[in-house]
Amino acid sequence: MSFSRTAIRLPAGRGHRLIAALCLLPFLVAGCGSTSNPSQSPVKISAPTSDLHGATLGRPFREPDLTLTGTSGRPVNLMRATEGKLTMVYFGYTHCPDVCPTTMADLAGALRLLTPAQRARIAVVFISTDPWRDTPKVIKSWLASFNPSFIGLTGDYAKIQAAAKSLGIPLERPSSTTGEYEVTHGAEVLPFGTDHLAHVVYTAGVSSRDFAADLPKLLERSSS
Repeated sequence: MSFSRTAIRLPAGRGHRLIAALCLLPFLVAGCGSTSNPSQSPVKISAPTSDLHGATLGRPFREPDLTLTGTSGRPVNLMRATEGKLTMVYFGYTHCPDVCPTTMADLAGALRLLTPAQRARIAVVFISTDPWRDTPKVIKSWLASFNPSFIGLTGDYAKIQAAAKSLGIPLERPSSTTGEYEVTHGAEVLPFGTDHLAHVVYTAGVSSRDFAADLPKLLERSSS
């Protein structure tokens, strides 16, 4: 199996350099910035889901048992902090010019379309791919503009990169971490059920209404 990169333009101005995986279906992974040597292979999918706006993974991914620094400045374990909830995990950074804020806004908009009871059973986790600039204070302020309930994590880059790799999400260390720079990363959202497994993946460009249509279904499957 071989992998190649291609550049395409996404709808609504979401243009990125994309990494295309040739598996049973072509699958595109977007990132903020360009890359010449991705360190991880893209996520592999088997087929689109029949009733969801995501795609079924060829094999489920297990939620990483990852401990990083939360927005309070204290250690937060991803699995323990989201125990018993449907957990939407996204890797990105606050200086991202387009796909990261758009994805957070779409998830926030989706939660507003749900009932309070449904929202209480969902956690959205933003894991920084730029810990050099994304301090707990910076992430807290940035996430508050979308939804203050969102969980933000930052910390050791090697741990973040390893967690992303375990989920098949490409993540490249910037050649320089001073001044203005971009960070190349996958743009997937992975929904982990209460069993800490993700069977579906969402790529960039899923709308608030599409997320809102899927989340109740994912909640039902997560509790079954």
